[in-house]
Order: sequence, then C-alpha cells, then structure tokens
Amino acid sequence: MNRSLLLGLLAFASTVRLAAQNPTEILAKAEKTAIGTSSYSELSMKATRARYTRMLDLKSWTHTNKYALIVVTGPERDRGTRYLRADKQMYSFVPRTGKVVKLPQSMLMAGGFMGTDASMDNLLGQASLAKDFTHQYLGTETVNGLPCHKIKCKPKPGVPVAADEVVAWVHTGDKGWVRLSFQSTRSGELQRMDALEFGRMDGVQMPVKLQFSTQGGKQTTLMTVKTWKKQPQLNAAWFTPERLEQTQP
Repeated sequence: MNRSLLLGLLAFASTVRLAAQNPTEILAKAEKTAIGTSSYSELSMKATRARYTRMLDLKSWTHTNKYALIVVTGPERDRGTRYLRADKQMYSFVPRTGKVVKLPQSMLMAGGFMGTDASMDNLLGQASLAKDFTHQYLGTETVNGLPCHKIKCKPKPGVPVAADEVVAWVHTGDKGWVRLSFQSTRSGELQRMDALEFGRMDGVQMPVKLQFSTQGGKQTTLMTVKTWKKQPQLNAAWFTPERLEQTQP
C-alpha cells in the first residue's frame, strides 16, 4: 500500500470516529442530573484576590435550569440576602430594606456574584448547552486528569448569554462535565469553570468541588458542595416572590 493511500485511509477513519460521536447526545447526558433533578443544597464559596479573601455560605433550591432560590447564610453582614429566578423573572431581597426588588434579566449575564468569580447565571441556572446551542465535536482531550470529549457550543439566535461560544469538556465516562470555558470572539476567555472533585450525594454522581476562574486565572473562586438532596416536591409554582420573603437563612 502506498503512503498517500495509507494517509488517506487514516484520515477517513479519523473522520468516521468523529462523526460517530453525537455531541448533542453527550451534552444532554451530562446535563441530565443538573437540569433534570430538583434539589436542595448547601454551598460554601471562597473568592481569592491579591489583597483579600471573600467567603460566602449559601442555601439553594433549584428546579430545572430556570427556577432557583438562593439564600446567603454567612457572613453575618450578608446573612439573609436572597435571590430568586422564576423562568425569565428575577428578584432580590435585602434584609436591611425588607423589600423585594425585581431585577432585569440582563443581571444573569453580569459577572461577579457578590464579589466572587461566579456569575448569576452560574448559580441561578444557565442556558442548556444541549438545547440552546449548536455543536461541533472537536475530539478528545485529557482535562484535570480525566479523558474528555471536547465540544464547541455556539448559542442559537435569541439565547441570552454573555459568551459568543462555550467550549465544553465532558467526561467520556459518567462524571459529566469537567471543564466549561466561556469565550468572547473579541476578548478571549471570559470565565472558566473546572470540576476539581467528584462525589456521590443522595445517590447522584456530581462535581462537589468547583473552581471559577476569571482574568486568565488571576482571580479564582472555589465552591464546595457540602449538602445536596433531591427535592421531587419542588415545582415551578413554588418559586414565587412571596417565597423569597418567607424563606429564612
């Protein structure tokens, strides 16, 4: 067999392997737990800066990726601050004012949730990579010590996201996403999310330690999932502005 024919066959085989991978199915499988399960969780966040460290403790209730209630339980000066997302509506409650305030949906795309490197979108339910983006399979890479599918995701028209594209690395096994890179065509990487540690909570395999990075890794926030439980009784009707006022830290 001559060299040119051999190279052609190898290239064809590589193309067939890439085509055999369905990136939409890979992403849908990775999102099944995160989006398909209503849950209650307790989280801690540690934002590291050059001159200080910011700590937050949170309680969170979620239903799909469109409904979420977050209550700050610490530190004391922020205790009782709450955020609610109910589909396309967003609200906040600050204890010192005792008032519920409606927020613009654009807040979802704003960076820096309470001085961290996580965005509102990260915590209150971001767009579905499987449903709201188009996909290009880029092959496999090892990320954070795990073999991953690499998939480029571009938002469909009208999807409210800050990034021009998202590159996702999804574990070739059952761990789900390992890294998400939110990118701008003009500014490069805007934010990176890394799943650093996985565990099983309430029978579900998930990331239990996550790192958010911005400014090329100069700023980082470490989030630890301390408690996670299924809450099958939660539904869309549970997430109301009245619930925002009633829920205590």
